[in-house]
This record gives sequence, structure tokens and C-alpha cells, in this order.
Amino acid sequence: MVALGERQSGVVGRRQLLALGFSEDQIDRRIETGWLIPILHGVYAVGHRPRILRGWHNAALLAAGKRSGLSNRSAGSHWGMTKPPGRVHVIAPRSADGIKGIVVHRPRSLAEGDIVENEGLRVTSPARTLLDLAGEGASKRALERALDQAEINELHLPIEPLLHRCRRRHGAPLLREVLRWHLAGSTITESEAEEAFLAIVRRVGLPGPLPQCLVEGRRRDFAWPRERIVVEVDGWRYHHTTQAAERDAARDNEAGLAGWLALRFTRRRIVHRPRDVQRDLERAFLIASRAP
Repeated sequence: MVALGERQSGVVGRRQLLALGFSEDQIDRRIETGWLIPILHGVYAVGHRPRILRGWHNAALLAAGKRSGLSNRSAGSHWGMTKPPGRVHVIAPRSADGIKGIVVHRPRSLAEGDIVENEGLRVTSPARTLLDLAGEGASKRALERALDQAEINELHLPIEPLLHRCRRRHGAPLLREVLRWHLAGSTITESEAEEAFLAIVRRVGLPGPLPQCLVEGRRRDFAWPRERIVVEVDGWRYHHTTQAAERDAARDNEAGLAGWLALRFTRRRIVHRPRDVQRDLERAFLIASRAP
């Protein structure tokens, strides 16, 4: 029992204990003495309640049955796309209603591949997780952040086949719209993004920057030497890794410590959120005008 609990992050199921040879009376006596602590229907913590989220995930899957999987925001947190919810969410092809402490989603159908095994847990695939998040009312911005995190975590996202199969499902139109926006910002070339940035500069009425300008020994995308403002335009291909993040931070620190105001914009933000870029540029010039 202890070994089983260790493998499952401190939780065991009643059916598992019966399969190991424990009788109903033996299980009940261990509950009475505190060795087993009931936490969900037919699921017990061994010695103490789960102290990590994985323990609650294992408990929810044991309670919901072998064909269940973590879903919605619980699956999102497992994949690193969202924060964990207050209660564990599971998806189950058969009824698992009446289980207090977890949220059960009952889809009309589940295809092969909708539930996968990852790190020893059954969980909806990243693509199915995004569709479920859209279906439960996630905002566009929340889905955008989830997609960004999926890219950062290098998750496999075959969303188009899923959307075609589930095109009538609630949330599918929203996810398709967000995906269209997301891909547009990812595929635009660096030169196109820089042209879009210059168009924002012209629209605001700011003086033109120097392109590909050397600042502190490094070539920058744009710079205003008089105002000591430098701008970098980042694309996904060369800026999504940990090494790139460290390199970019070092470049920004070099400019900042030398008295430059360093701004960094993603291509997606330039293309889809030009007003945000405009606002930041105007604030930067305002700060520069107040500098002694």
C-alpha cells in the first residue's frame, strides 16, 4: 500500500487496495486508525492529505475512473498553459457525477488521441485542452496567453484537425479566431514587422529612428540617439528559447546601464496591438524630454 501511494503521490483507490488483497474490513480499520484519510469518493490519502497538486490530480483520476483524464484548466496547468483552478477538472466519457470535490465534464464524444498519458497522468491533449478552455468561456486574451505558453513549452498542437472534427462544438469558432490571429503574428517576416513599426512611428508623428544602429557596441533594430531610446523587434523563431531570453536581457541591461531607454516589442504586438506600441513610444519620448 505504501509503495502504491508513493507511486501515486500519496493517494490510493479502494478498488486498488481490494486488488492488492486487502479486505473491506482491513481498509475500514485503516480509515478508523487514520492510516487512510478519505479525500474523494473511494480515494484515500496515505498518512496525510496530498501536499502537492499532482496528488490531487491522481486522486481525481482515481475517483473518476480509468477512462477519465485531467481536462480544462487542470489540464492547462499540467501542460503549463494556465494556472490551476480551485477544484480539479476531469473529462470522463461515462457519468462520474456525484463526486464531491472535483468538476466532471461529460463530452458527447472523445476521439482517440483526445486523452493522452503524460508524466504518468491521463490528461487531455494540448489541442483538446485549448478547445475545452474556449468552450468553458475563456477570454480571447486567456487563450492567447495559453497559446503563447504552449509555444514556449514546445507542445505539439494539431488544432486544425480537431477543429474540423469539432466544428459545431461550443468554443470552436472562438479558438479558430484566436488561432488565426496568433498565426498571423507568428508568420509575418522581420522586415514586414519593422515596416509596421515604422508606420506606427510615422502615424504618431515622431522623428524617424536610425535603423540597424550600433549602441554600446551592438547592432540594434532602431535607435533615437538624441533621445537615447533604443527599440528591438523580436520574432518567435529567434527569441523563444531560454538562451535567447538571457541574451536579450543582457542586451537590454547593457543599454539601460549606459543611459539608454530600451524597449522591446514582439512582431505579434506590433501587428495586432499597434496602439499599445504607440502608447509605449509616446511615454518613452515623454520620459526622454524630462531627462536632464
